[in-house]
Amino acid sequence: LGNNFDVLDDLTKSLFMNDNFDAIVEGFSSEPDETGRQKYFSDKWSTKWTAIDGMQGYFSRIAEEMIDVEKLKDSDSELVAQVAVAYERYMALLLEKNAVDFEHLQVFFYQLLKNTTEGQQVLNAVKYVMVDEYQDTNFVQEQLVLTLASATNNICVVGDEDQSLYRFRGATVRNILEFPSRVPNCHQIILDTNYRSHEKIVKAYDDYMKSHTWVDKDGHRFRFDKTILADPEGKFSDYPAVIRISGASKADEAGRLADFIKHLLDHGIVKDASQVA
Repeated sequence: LGNNFDVLDDLTKSLFMNDNFDAIVEGFSSEPDETGRQKYFSDKWSTKWTAIDGMQGYFSRIAEEMIDVEKLKDSDSELVAQVAVAYERYMALLLEKNAVDFEHLQVFFYQLLKNTTEGQQVLNAVKYVMVDEYQDTNFVQEQLVLTLASATNNICVVGDEDQSLYRFRGATVRNILEFPSRVPNCHQIILDTNYRSHEKIVKAYDDYMKSHTWVDKDGHRFRFDKTILADPEGKFSDYPAVIRISGASKADEAGRLADFIKHLLDHGIVKDASQVA
């Protein structure tokens, strides 16, 4: 990358792929049918924009997981091999146009830290690393964080595996669950008091989470063992803080919910429907 490179967000990345579509998918489109429509990548996507959207997902995952593209190109899956070649073309075009997307900005920085004198200078200058919402990190972000802290091993992460929301962006809850085993002499502090919510809400949540088995067939856990408590000094009003609405079907349940909201509005309990969470 040269000076003043462009960083592409989701929209500009889609436009970039649209502008360079033919170069990226060359050889991976079917012959047009009688209506003139083509399909792309072993007939996986039937329109140009669905192909762009689908490729974005694959390209992001390849970058975020730092997957060996040469191995993907040797895959027995024709689709995987084709996507790997398209990814290489996309990367070459990014550099040719002096642009980078967010996923590769992370990869390039990681490579800079690991493989350059300037990167080592950065690492030597970092004394402490602290990361919030660690449950929402993906593989390359975890590698960045651990590398940044490698000179001193002074690292603190905060997170809640119950609030892992970004799996669609490649985040993995395993990063926080396995953090104690990846960092020597890790000291773990459990923050198990909820100061925000009504005690009945906290208990209902805790009971619900404990009603599930958080272990897969291979014995991997997806949740720390914990009990969440309400503020022991809190004063909680006596009202139905937790209710459940259910129905015989989705439509029936939606109708009952609408009736409940209307009841709250009609009786002045709430002023508008946006107050009903």
